[in-house]
Amino acid sequence: MRVLIYGFTGAVLGGIETFVLNMNEHMSEECVFDYIITGDVCDYRERIEKRGGKILFLPLIRRNPFGYVRSLWRILGEEKKRGTQVFYQQVYSMAVLPPAIMAKLRGYKVILHAHNNGLQKNGKIDILTHKIGKFIARLFRFTYFTNSQLSTDFMFGKGVKAELVYNAIDTQAFSFNSAVRDRIRTEFDCKDKTVVGFVGRLCMQKNPVFMLRVYAEFYKLCANSELWIVGDGELKCQMEEVIKNLQIESSVKWFGRRNDVNQLMQGMDLLLLPSLFEGLGIVLIEAQSVGLPSVSSAEVIPNEAVVTNYIKLLPLTESPSFWARKSLELLSDCGKCLERKDARVPMNYDISFEAKRLEVLIKCQYCN
Repeated sequence: MRVLIYGFTGAVLGGIETFVLNMNEHMSEECVFDYIITGDVCDYRERIEKRGGKILFLPLIRRNPFGYVRSLWRILGEEKKRGTQVFYQQVYSMAVLPPAIMAKLRGYKVILHAHNNGLQKNGKIDILTHKIGKFIARLFRFTYFTNSQLSTDFMFGKGVKAELVYNAIDTQAFSFNSAVRDRIRTEFDCKDKTVVGFVGRLCMQKNPVFMLRVYAEFYKLCANSELWIVGDGELKCQMEEVIKNLQIESSVKWFGRRNDVNQLMQGMDLLLLPSLFEGLGIVLIEAQSVGLPSVSSAEVIPNEAVVTNYIKLLPLTESPSFWARKSLELLSDCGKCLERKDARVPMNYDISFEAKRLEVLIKCQYCN
């Protein structure tokens, strides 16, 4: 069974890309994902090809819209002739519906998978095209997948039925190990400090500037602390300026993009993620699995993401000082989490289980 995946950015291994790649790597070998990617680069080509998948490049739509449409229509036709039946599009806005419509017209079973409960851009045109897309989608009777009820309501509309697919993780990789914690804290010279962490792309969605203001207030309450920033993005320069203005340069460590986040989390004592919107917040699941106390946004984090007592959700309308006080309270309640023996997430968040379930859901499209 081959499946066409759409909705990836080839130059960036973001949350959606990581989710789909990880899930496919835990499926049976007979389930192969092929990826339609705009542009001409793919930083994770090796992972795709290792699973037997192929990459089908499209021209960038902004540079060559007609070439983009022609190429996509051709690819859809060619892959259909080779026996591919399912078009599986990852969506962050219903404004990006044309590929799904084209696939439907080519005879594919189309799955739309919602990953967000907000828009990256909130201009009037963005909001309008998103609303129009929701209306058009109902006419084509697509199959809907989602990672939370909030994502379903935002992306597809209230009352729309969607299959909940949990943003599962490798729970073995994200399980607490005291030896790893000691090694990480020794390596980064912070054994006697309280380490506050941020993990995510440095973009508007993750609200990293507010996070810095929270940490600055936290630092006033806990001077023997430092902030680890794991990730990269377009707001890095702005964040550097804010850090300088807040006079916390000596307490901030930049890690950039890492492939050992599960180990870095072992060395942290607290995670700050004041996102403006999230589909689920997979970083929060990873943190809870490793027993890392986490503070995030009450307005946007869905109930499905709260699976342990290691998480506290706070209103974004509150001040950075309020967030700092509550963060310190959570840290105090959890202690330094030197044991974290009670850190467990439900089975649905174990990728070895959920990937198999997703494979079954996709196979069902061939039967309908």
